[in-house]
Amino acid sequence: MLLGKTKKTIEAKENEMKLYLSNNYKDKAYQSYKELLELIETLHGDGKVNDKDYAKLIAKTQDFGMQKLSQFIIK
Repeated sequence: MLLGKTKKTIEAKENEMKLYLSNNYKDKAYQSYKELLELIETLHGDGKVNDKDYAKLIAKTQDFGMQKLSQFIIK
């Protein structure tokens, strides 16, 4: 289970990404998407996000990225 400060940090980055996307700032939205993935990785590495929550967050973020940002992601 995520604790308050960790949860708020993740939610703030998610909201930033959604805001950029809603305002049609595709580059900024994609940058925020990558930063969110990095944030989740860092928090998991620091032990602030357990394995179960980590798997859920990564899946949720990647699903959102594929649905909303797929046309902008260059692999």
